[in-house]
Amino acid sequence: MEMAGTGGGPLVERTDLRAELAEGTPPPCPQCGEEAPPAPDGTCPTCGIQRPVLRDHVELVLGDAAAITDRGLRRRRNEDAVELGRRVEGDGEDRIETWVAVVCDGVASARRGDEASLVAVGAAVGAALETAAAPATPPTGFPAISTHGTGPVATGSGEVTDSATTAETPTGSGRAGTGVSGELDALATAASAAAATAAADLGLGGGDSPACTYVAAVVRGGEAVVSWIGDSRAYWLADDGSSRLLSTDDSWAEEIANAGIMSREEAARDRRAHVLTRWLGRDAPSGPAHARRVRIGVPGVLLLCSDGLWNHLPDPEILARLARPALGGTSAAENVDPDGVPDHPALAAAAALLAAALDDGGSDNATIALVPIAPPAGAPDRPSVTVDGRGPDERTGPIPLDGEGVVDR
Repeated sequence: MEMAGTGGGPLVERTDLRAELAEGTPPPCPQCGEEAPPAPDGTCPTCGIQRPVLRDHVELVLGDAAAITDRGLRRRRNEDAVELGRRVEGDGEDRIETWVAVVCDGVASARRGDEASLVAVGAAVGAALETAAAPATPPTGFPAISTHGTGPVATGSGEVTDSATTAETPTGSGRAGTGVSGELDALATAASAAAATAAADLGLGGGDSPACTYVAAVVRGGEAVVSWIGDSRAYWLADDGSSRLLSTDDSWAEEIANAGIMSREEAARDRRAHVLTRWLGRDAPSGPAHARRVRIGVPGVLLLCSDGLWNHLPDPEILARLARPALGGTSAAENVDPDGVPDHPALAAAAALLAAALDDGGSDNATIALVPIAPPAGAPDRPSVTVDGRGPDERTGPIPLDGEGVVDR
């Protein structure tokens, strides 16, 4: 955990997955209980079986947010990564808390996908926090927000509104709009550009081109911007029936279904369903990250996850039921178990989601990040969730039935 600002200035803190992996204590041998470090080849020095490594299962907690990344049951190693960060300014009614969460999934068909995901999440969180510290400086790199509206969008209440009335219209690349939404646009832009650069730089030496997917959320009060490239997903979860998927997969199945070439069910069953049409890496298609603004009116959580979760549990309402410990709008500090031991609602919810995916087969690495949202005092007049329909402004378009892409399997 990195922290700054304890001398009266803003509190800035973030998780550090790379440090956790470098400095943590290897888990004991599940066969014989040996706690001594494994041999250089990864085996137990006592019984000789292959020992689990730290990255097989990592839990991260930051304030009220939490994340878990897990190898799953069928993969040889965990190539997912996740980071959390926040910046807190002021006290009491003047308190401003800005969150950033990022999940990346290393592409299995590309070598060193684990490295791509690790550098991407770290770069994204760092860039977002740096941009939050200097909001007057527009970020460089490709824009995260489309400059084109997409017409009316549905709210959680079923009401249909014009997207232009629910958030400011972006004015171009970099910083877009004004106020909270404009500042969150800038953070999303900085984060996605930094992640793309970090992943691409791994391939500068030639040879292989490490690749990963990307999904992120920046949150302040009841406002958020979610952005993504690939098939890692963002969901809004609440217990009032407003839970919904916020992102759209960059995958063969999604492109073919949207083009009307196959039904969504037929495309999902096809052997090419999980071929990615966009990703981060040196050989990635060009274009900005997809992004959507979200305005929240009820307590709930933003869920970011890799496909190791949603392949087993794609339905938002089922995810919300499993994540119920985190949906009450209370902070981690306000929760204790019957024995008086502090409980962490978001971590408990992440563990429940992971357990359900593992019970269903655990076919892939699974990573879950949960950021609770408690809307501001004026939010009761808002719909439960309103999604600004801008973006994505660049899509690869439907690829041919025999088209090539990166296989994330």
